[in-house]
Amino acid sequence: MRVGIVEDQSLLQDVLAEGLAGRGVTVTGRARDAAEAMRFMEHTRPDVVLLDIRLPPGYRDEGLRLAESLRVAYPDVGLLVLSSYAELSFARRLLGMEEDVRAVGYLLKERVGDLDELVESIRRVAAGEIVVDGRLISRLLARQRPSDPLERLSPHERRILALVAEGRSNLGIAEQMTCRVTTVEKHLFAITAKLGLASIGEQGRRGVNVRVLAALAFLRTVGTAGSAGTEAG
Repeated sequence: MRVGIVEDQSLLQDVLAEGLAGRGVTVTGRARDAAEAMRFMEHTRPDVVLLDIRLPPGYRDEGLRLAESLRVAYPDVGLLVLSSYAELSFARRLLGMEEDVRAVGYLLKERVGDLDELVESIRRVAAGEIVVDGRLISRLLARQRPSDPLERLSPHERRILALVAEGRSNLGIAEQMTCRVTTVEKHLFAITAKLGLASIGEQGRRGVNVRVLAALAFLRTVGTAGSAGTEAG
């Protein structure tokens, strides 16, 4: 597997490159900002680009804007964004940047401390999956919310929706919940109906679209309270 790294902190960039190489991942390019990243993309085509969400010169959303540009210029390359904070607006923007979103991920930077988990996330994104950090989902679930459309869902359905938001497949959800895949499918049908989303089986809608809509609904709802404090800094 081939990975490009876009990270402005030299020490973290070195740690990532050495750690990934030690786990059989080939680092094809390294950059400190968007301009350098576009240059190495011209000469090498990694399977996944691992990029910090805040890059020079402004340290705001340069990494996310780079991800959006890379998706247009290199649609087959997976994008795995790292953030030091649970920035919900950025996660929603990443998942909503195209109708049939695929091969994208949003992880908290603390995940870098466990390279095995990081490599697993990179492999999932390379395989075309959507990955949202499970720790982010857990933090969001713990928040108190004044108004919550997810109250329409049973606790079991809320747990399944959280796993959908992480990018888990029906099989992956079934394994987590220790139930049959058909049971997961029935729950997903009920969830999308309760949230007013298109049915998974509805003509003209691909299942992946509905899963992304469900994930966005989850992130939008759980991010309502306290998002300003989370997304600052």
